[in-house]
Amino acid sequence: MNVRSLFATAPASPAEREPLAAADPETAPRGPPNSTSNRGLGRRCGGVELCPSRPRNTAVSNADKPRKAPVKVDPKVFFANERTFLAWLHMALVLGGISIGIIAFSDKHAPWSAAYGFVLLPVAIAFVVYALRQYYARARAIRAREPGPYEDRTGPYALGMILILATVTNVVIHFAAAGP
Repeated sequence: MNVRSLFATAPASPAEREPLAAADPETAPRGPPNSTSNRGLGRRCGGVELCPSRPRNTAVSNADKPRKAPVKVDPKVFFANERTFLAWLHMALVLGGISIGIIAFSDKHAPWSAAYGFVLLPVAIAFVVYALRQYYARARAIRAREPGPYEDRTGPYALGMILILATVTNVVIHFAAAGP
């Protein structure tokens, strides 16, 4: 069934036959109205594809066309970046507070008691450095309107491994200090 046969009234003028002829030069017909030379050109009328040579359910993609309008960045994207930064800083502060607390309340007579805190302190500093580096990198990418994704796949794993290594080091220090 033809798309034009769905409408009962026949168009009276050439402007009614080709409604997009003057509106959009890319979709305007390239031959006389209602001729067979217009078939297969991918013209659109009222959101209906007028190209009988193309299968009906084929989606038309705009991925290859250059973007003419500027990309609008929502303020919530900047706030999400700040929330992520603050979450990493929160974890760094917790680790730093624990390490400072261990150092401050360590037994002055036991030689290895402050070592637990000194092992955790560089881990807390690594969390702060990572958080700051990621925050600035994401903020620059958002301001430049670069396409995503903005996640870092290796950083959290590296920090997790450093934290596990610090925990294992503290256990080793504890058993070495306890002696046989």
